[in-house]
Amino acid sequence: MNARKRCASTASASAPPSDVTASPTSPASTAKVTVSPEEFTFVKYDAAEIAAIVAELAEQLEIANPIRVVVDETTPLAKVYEEIDAASSDATITLHAESGALEDRKHPMSFSATGAREALGRVLLRAHDRMRADFADAPADLELSLEENAAWDTYCAGRLERMGVETNQQRWRYNHRNRFGFHDGVDAAFDALWAADDLGWSDVMSTAGA
Repeated sequence: MNARKRCASTASASAPPSDVTASPTSPASTAKVTVSPEEFTFVKYDAAEIAAIVAELAEQLEIANPIRVVVDETTPLAKVYEEIDAASSDATITLHAESGALEDRKHPMSFSATGAREALGRVLLRAHDRMRADFADAPADLELSLEENAAWDTYCAGRLERMGVETNQQRWRYNHRNRFGFHDGVDAAFDALWAADDLGWSDVMSTAGA
């Protein structure tokens, strides 16, 4: 099934969803993070905890843009993607996440802070990339080919690891191989992307061999 059943322990009155906000305490970033819905009724998630995680990531990346996190709690699927209004410091960044992306695999419908840092950090890094002039040609997330998506995921996951965010390199290596092939040249391209910093969009694609 691709739909959640309402979680009785967190069910609330049928008021329309509202938002929770958080801001980092350090002056390095002034990002205001908004999470929707404010209260979860299908999964045992805490909007304030999600907002705090994203605010912390934004602080590490020195992102001051307003950030909106939209979680679809009605599906156990795990797709995440981002949208940004414009490549500017005041544009709103929207991070979309299906609830499975933030879920504790050992405790269904419960929140995983570790998983959330990786999933939301990855798309926040994409939004950060999009504010660079040399990412102007990158397609919107939902328009990326499977190969483009895999290459960008590898580039983002490697940087997340160096930020101190727990990542599973083998998971991303397998994902990369699935899109580019199972041979030594693909592994070498993966390693180069994983270790890379300060690439433009065309550099990401050429490094991946796409």
